[in-house]
Amino acid sequence: MVTATESMRFLPFLAPAEESNLLTEGPVKEFDRNDLVLEQNVIVRAIFLIEEGSVRVERQEKGQKVRLAGLGAGEFFGEMSFVDAGPTSASVVAEERTRLRVIDEATVERLAKADPSFTGRLFRSIAAILSERLRLTSMHVDTLIAGIDYYSGIRGEIEAAAAKLPGPDWRSDLVSVMVEREGRH
Repeated sequence: MVTATESMRFLPFLAPAEESNLLTEGPVKEFDRNDLVLEQNVIVRAIFLIEEGSVRVERQEKGQKVRLAGLGAGEFFGEMSFVDAGPTSASVVAEERTRLRVIDEATVERLAKADPSFTGRLFRSIAAILSERLRLTSMHVDTLIAGIDYYSGIRGEIEAAAAKLPGPDWRSDLVSVMVEREGRH
């Protein structure tokens, strides 16, 4: 059973008792290592809380699986589809034996009947989770752009250096040129 406390909160705009009720009423699902938890491009109106274990989030792109994230105990997934009723944007696979708590529409509707303002606080909590993930993604994109900019800046130097290396051992010569270049920075 999951119990929300002031120090261990998943949905920040719900009171601890509300969060505990929501999590307690949700069904539990268990998965073994490498089990498919959630498929890409399906409609699923549920949020999944990882109680134990971990999952990887991956997306099928041009015939290849691309890992997007790893999530562990205390983290959620499925909130985007829950909010917009759209298909899932990625697959989720258990990395190890994993237990999930499922927050589905029926559970949310039952709690909303008892307190109509509950839904607003729940969606505000989901918005906070999505906002945090967007901020982290933005930081990763900034880092990636900085790396691309750096590579673009030295690419010409690398190509020019490689063109000047006539000998059969041009790879070690290229390394020497790069070491020398790095010494200037």
